[in-house]
Amino acid sequence: MPLSVYVHIPYCLQRCRYCDFTTFEWTEILPPERYASQVLQEIRNRHRLWPEREIATLYFGGGTPSLLAPELIVAIKSELANVGFRFQPDAEITIEINPATLTPEKLDVYLAGGINRFSVGAQTFDDALLSLCGRKHSARDTRATLELLRGYNYSFDLLFALPGQTSEGLQRDLEEVSAFAPPHLSAYCLTVPEGHPMASGRPPENEQVEMFDRIESHLRTIGLHKYEISNFAQVGMESRHNGVYWRDESYWGIGLSSHSYSPSLGTHGMRFWNPKSLKEYALQVERCAEDFTAILPDGQYERLKTHEALTDFSHMFLRTMRGLPEDALHNKFAPLIVEQVKSRLQRLVERGWLESSAGHWQLSREGQLLSNKVFEELTFLPADLADRRLTGSKADPYCSV
Repeated sequence: MPLSVYVHIPYCLQRCRYCDFTTFEWTEILPPERYASQVLQEIRNRHRLWPEREIATLYFGGGTPSLLAPELIVAIKSELANVGFRFQPDAEITIEINPATLTPEKLDVYLAGGINRFSVGAQTFDDALLSLCGRKHSARDTRATLELLRGYNYSFDLLFALPGQTSEGLQRDLEEVSAFAPPHLSAYCLTVPEGHPMASGRPPENEQVEMFDRIESHLRTIGLHKYEISNFAQVGMESRHNGVYWRDESYWGIGLSSHSYSPSLGTHGMRFWNPKSLKEYALQVERCAEDFTAILPDGQYERLKTHEALTDFSHMFLRTMRGLPEDALHNKFAPLIVEQVKSRLQRLVERGWLESSAGHWQLSREGQLLSNKVFEELTFLPADLADRRLTGSKADPYCSV
């Protein structure tokens, strides 16, 4: 099984008002060259922790990776090859970019270095809403960036249900999107906690649902099909990297605060992550080891218990329109566990929130609109698996975890 790699670049031109990722304004932290050198050190010191030696996808996220000199990005990719990883011939290599941070010269370096997909954090073509979000780019910047990317594989990030946004304003955004015909689009409904400055003045919930219906209907007319709750693509242009998360596959997160996951460690998999502190990250990447637990403190990894793995597995697969395959459940969990999950899934089918066909369960149209409620019903607790016979893996159905 090949490996997917995520590299976190925490630099931003500004701190967006809705963002909760580990990012810093450009002038707040150490020079990019020093951070890149730490990322290279992490690759050199930790690559042996992964038995997989072939890379299927590489994703530079942030933050705004396109703020770094493109040679630094290419150097990170090259270091993975230097330590013995092989990139698949058709490997998907993505970099997130913000409008106004891409130039023709940068694009040339990216393409020559093997980067073949771009994710554009456009959000909206409404300058007033961009300012409200704390974004420093303008709609004109977005248009210029999309012109540079014509003919290339890229994704467009669309943010909706913003304070003061109307259905008519959203339609104008969609019409501009149509003019550029991106191969992929991610549509995100603004999500902020109650009391957040951006929580006030947003469209009511019923209008948010109508907005998403409008998005889906419009994108269908320009050849973008919905393949995951928030993602749309031309046939064959779906994000392969994100698919790794939804299919319970291995990924290595490199850089500040990055998360990693291996389904083969422990009974049901193990998650581990880097610290959010730059100082602590710099100290930890110096450590070499053959075991994750030897290089990370207790608070930076977890062996998934049965109920945790089952919850994650069900939620992730059901995010996709393909849904949750019964054979995937059987491959990971003991028969008694599978039967319990199937019982819950059937109740959701009867409620009209799921559909079932050919050994798959998918969210129905109503279920897509009520996905949070569906996921609540498929959130498992230790008490749900109290019977010792329900706590094991497929390989060891009576193993307590």
